[in-house]
Amino acid sequence: MTFNIPRSWSVFVLDDSEDRISWFRQRIHHVKFAKTSAAAINLISRHRFKVAFLDHDLHWMDAGFPNRQHGNGKEVARYLAIHAFDGIVVIHSRSEQAVAMARMLPQAKVCQFGNFDINECSE
Repeated sequence: MTFNIPRSWSVFVLDDSEDRISWFRQRIHHVKFAKTSAAAINLISRHRFKVAFLDHDLHWMDAGFPNRQHGNGKEVARYLAIHAFDGIVVIHSRSEQAVAMARMLPQAKVCQFGNFDINECSE
């Protein structure tokens, strides 16, 4: 699957992996990143994004304790749902918790990292 994203769109990525951040940075030139849920919510509350790519596991505890509700992608998904985010959401997490995130954001596409590409395009 390829996501075609116009260069003029504002894009947000929640991920804690430097390798994945580098991958996104190579494909999208005007993108803002957050590695924690607190930083993500801070950015989202101050900027209007057209696209949000969300990971779930942001801390080792997220894999060990998947029912945690804070400090991970579920917290950000809940924030977007409460604030009626109307942009495109892609949950790129490989965690089983991606399903829980998608329940909060029914408009979201669930597509694991590594199973999609991004193409910046003109509008």
